[in-house]
Amino acid sequence: MNQTSAVVTGGVAISTATLMPAVEWVLGLVFHVPVPPSVSSLVAGVLVAAVHAGINAVKARSEAKAAAAAQ
Repeated sequence: MNQTSAVVTGGVAISTATLMPAVEWVLGLVFHVPVPPSVSSLVAGVLVAAVHAGINAVKARSEAKAAAAAQ
């Protein structure tokens, strides 16, 4: 059975908003200039999307191994 949690599916927006201050801080340290909020939100969104894609890939791989073992 495919279980979908509202916390997991809605977690992308929350995580991006949570990461934005940290991303702004890191980008400010790297480039030594104030970073526009649009840039930090874009970078945070890319980071969250990459982590989400990685989790989905690991989950798909483990489900494929389980299905192969069940046959």
